[in-house]
Amino acid sequence: MLVSRGNHKLGTDTLILNITSAMDCMSRKLGLCALGTKCYAMKAERMYKTVLPYRRRQTEYWDKTSPWDIAGDLSAEIRRPTKQPIKYIRISEAGDFRGQEDVNKLIEIAEVLEIIQPTVKLYGYTARNDLAFGRCPSNLIMNGSGFMLHNSFTAVPKASLAQHKVTCAGNCRGCNLCKIRGKLAIKVGIH
Repeated sequence: MLVSRGNHKLGTDTLILNITSAMDCMSRKLGLCALGTKCYAMKAERMYKTVLPYRRRQTEYWDKTSPWDIAGDLSAEIRRPTKQPIKYIRISEAGDFRGQEDVNKLIEIAEVLEIIQPTVKLYGYTARNDLAFGRCPSNLIMNGSGFMLHNSFTAVPKASLAQHKVTCAGNCRGCNLCKIRGKLAIKVGIH
C-alpha cells in the first residue's frame, strides 16, 4: 500500500493517499486551480527527486486496485499498532480528481470504511467544480477550492487574512476546520 503517515503539517494521526501527482494534476491542466505556479505539492515534486515517482506509483496503485481492496488496505494500515491512532485519511495531498470515475471510486472506498472503520474520516480538497460530490457518505468531507462543497477553502493574500472570519492557521495538527461538514468559508494565506 502506498500511503504515508502525516507530514510536518498534518501530524501522525493522518494517512495520506494520493490519486495523482501535482505534475499530472487535472485541475492544473484544465485551468481550474487558482494557485497555478504557487502549487505547494508541485514544489515538493520539483525539490525532491523521489517525490514525483512515488506519487506516480500511488496513481498506479489507485488505478489497478479495486475500491474494496483499497479500503481493506487502508483498514489494515489503520489497525497497525502505533503511538498515535489514525483518525483521518487525507485524500490527494497532491493533484486532484481526474474525472468523475475517481470521485465515484473514492465514495465507494468511504462507504466501505464507514462500516469497517467508523471512527475514521476521509477529507480532501478539489478545484473540480465540474464534478458531482452529492452522494458522499458522512465520513467523507470535501472542501471546494474556491467554491462550496462541505466547506470552501480559498487562497488569499496573507495581508488580507485578518478581514476574514474563518482562517487556516497553516498547521492541521489540532485543527479540524476542513475535517467537518460546516459549510465554512475557510481562507488560507498564499505562502
